[in-house]
Amino acid sequence: MTQDSRHTYYTLRPFASEEVGMYKAMRLEALQNEAGMFGSTYAREAAFSDAQWMERIANPNSACLGLYYKNELIGITGIIRDHEQEDLGHMVQSYIRKAHRGKGLSTLFYKVRLDWAREHKLKRIQVGHKASNMASKAANQGFGFKYTHSEPRIWPDGSTEDILYYELEL
Repeated sequence: MTQDSRHTYYTLRPFASEEVGMYKAMRLEALQNEAGMFGSTYAREAAFSDAQWMERIANPNSACLGLYYKNELIGITGIIRDHEQEDLGHMVQSYIRKAHRGKGLSTLFYKVRLDWAREHKLKRIQVGHKASNMASKAANQGFGFKYTHSEPRIWPDGSTEDILYYELEL
């Protein structure tokens, strides 16, 4: 459980196996409400089996985390080890409900995922975002991530915009 003085009522922790339904509901909410911000779609993930959802929260090569306000789940985030480059991790699936945005909560996301990366002996972390996502850019640069490259992309909502990649050496 992670908490800091600025976020007294907020905690960020891994999902327990019995919370898989909560994770699934929040992930699908994120994909439905922010369709243009993720690399996947609501339709694709809504079709996942229970086993696929459980794999996500039980994978030893990743951390799937829930953000809680008091006892209410209000966001998710994660980090996953790259399949080919074992020293590389990818920050993924960050989402916070609108009522809780603008409070610096992404700081919790970054701190916990960076701690996980160090504990798992990763040497580099990569994060990507839509070119217009200035909040993501500010957050990752605040933690010292450096721009590496961009790629053109058609997002699941049909928009066409570059994805910008950043990397941090640990």
